[in-house]
Amino acid sequence: MSGAPVSNVRSELTKVVIVGGGLAGLAAAECITRLHPDRFEVTLLEARRVVGGRAGSFVDHDSGESIDYCQHVAMGCCTNLIGLLQRSGQLDEWTRHSELTFLHPNSLPSRFSPSTFLPAPLHLVGSLKQLRYLSSANRRQLKYGLWRLMRTPSVELSDCRASDWLASHGQDHSTVKAFWEVVLVSALGEDINCVSMAAARKVIIDGFAASRGASDVLVPRKSLALLFGETLQRYIAELGTKFHSGQLVSRLRVDDLTNTVRSVETSGGELVTAEKVVLATPWSATNRLIQNSELADAFPLADNWRDIPASPITGIHLWLDRDIMQHDQVAIVGLLPQWLFRRPLDTQNTEGEFYYQVVVSASHDIRGLKAISLVQKVMSDLARVLPRANEAKVLRSRIVTDPRSVFSITPEVDAIRPDPSTSIHGLYLAGDWIQTGWPATMEGAVISGLMAANQLLEDQGLAAQPIQQGLVRGWLSRMLIRD
Repeated sequence: MSGAPVSNVRSELTKVVIVGGGLAGLAAAECITRLHPDRFEVTLLEARRVVGGRAGSFVDHDSGESIDYCQHVAMGCCTNLIGLLQRSGQLDEWTRHSELTFLHPNSLPSRFSPSTFLPAPLHLVGSLKQLRYLSSANRRQLKYGLWRLMRTPSVELSDCRASDWLASHGQDHSTVKAFWEVVLVSALGEDINCVSMAAARKVIIDGFAASRGASDVLVPRKSLALLFGETLQRYIAELGTKFHSGQLVSRLRVDDLTNTVRSVETSGGELVTAEKVVLATPWSATNRLIQNSELADAFPLADNWRDIPASPITGIHLWLDRDIMQHDQVAIVGLLPQWLFRRPLDTQNTEGEFYYQVVVSASHDIRGLKAISLVQKVMSDLARVLPRANEAKVLRSRIVTDPRSVFSITPEVDAIRPDPSTSIHGLYLAGDWIQTGWPATMEGAVISGLMAANQLLEDQGLAAQPIQQGLVRGWLSRMLIRD
C-alpha cells in the first residue's frame, strides 16, 4: 500500500472507487474484483496508513507483539465473514470453539455446550440446564421467553426496546441479568434499555437457535492487523484492487445534468476519476462527505445519520505474573468484566508473563475511572470467579476504549439505516450501519459491502454474490413465521 498519487491506467474498464478500507470496503472490493475482474478497475482509498477500520491493533513495546485494541470474535452464524476468510486462505488462523464456559461468583463454572445430534432449536435445551447459576424459575422464564421470541416476526419488534419486551414476556430482573444481558450487551455493544428487540432477536435466533454450529465462537490466533491489514489486503490486491493509503476523501463530484457521480476529491486536492463510487465509511464520515459535496437534498436522512449515537467498548489488557485460568476464553456473569480472553499458553510470547484481555461492552459507566482504579476493580472481580487471580500480580496493563466502537442500535436508529443504493447514479453506501438486518458486527460490515457490490453489479446487468442471511430452514422456519 502506498500514499503515492492515484492514477487510472486501464481506461477501457469501468472505474470504481471505494472510499474506506474497513471490512465493508474490503468486502465490496473483493466481491467486484473476484466476480468480474475483466469489467472493472477498482481503487480503494483509505485515510489511515493501514486497512481494517475499527478492527485494528497496536504494538506492545515491551514484547513487540501486535495486539488487537479490543478482542474481536466471530460466530458460526457469520457465514459471509467466514466465507471471506476462507476465500482469502486465513480461516485456519481462527480457532473454533463449540462450547463456552460461564463463570458466576456464586456458582461453580457452567459449560454451555449445544447438542451435536439434536436438530435446532432442540440442540439448545440441554445447554440451559448446564448453566448451574440459573434457578428453576430462571429456566422456566427463559424457555417461555425464547419460545415467544421464536414465534414473533422481526417486523413486529422493530419499534420495541429489548428491556420492554422482556419485561412484558415474563422475564424478571434476575433472569434478565443472568442470561439476556450477558448475551445481548456483548453481542450488540449496548445496554438492553436502548437496543431494539428486533436486533436482539437477530442475535438470539440467528446466533443461537437457527442451526447447530451457529453459536460456535471463532477467535483469531493472530492480530487483526496481520489478518485484515496484511493477509486480506494482499489477497484482494492479487485479485486486482489498487490500494492507496493516506488518502482522505473530502468531496464527491457529481454531474448536475445527469445526476451521476464522476470523481472523488482527496484532502490534498487530487481528483480521482470514478464512474462508480462505494462510500464504505462510518455514518458521521458519510454525512460529512454528503454535506461537503452539497448533496444533502438527495439524502434527506443524512442529518439524522450525523447524530446516530455510539456506544463505547473497552479492552483492558493485562500482563500477569502467572496463569489464572485453564480456558482460552470465558463469559463472566454479574460482574464488571463480561469476557476474559487468554492467549493460549503455547503462544505466550514473553517468559514469565501471561497476557489476558478483559472486554467490557457498553462501557459508559467506567470511562471516568482512573486506570489504576479500573484495573484494581477488574482484578478484584476476576478473583471472585478465578481463585488463582487472588495471588496474581499485574506486571503492566493498558486500557483502550473506543468511544464510537459501535452504533447504538435503538429502534429509532434502526428505522433510519439506509439501503446501499442511492438516488445518485453510480453512488452506493456500505458500512455496518446501513440496513443489513444485522447489528454492528464484522458480519454486518461484510454483508454491507456485498450488498453495495451486488447493487453495483446488478445495475450493470452482471451476476452478483449470493448473501447468506443465516436463514432457518425446514420445520423450524415454518414454526418461526406462524402467528
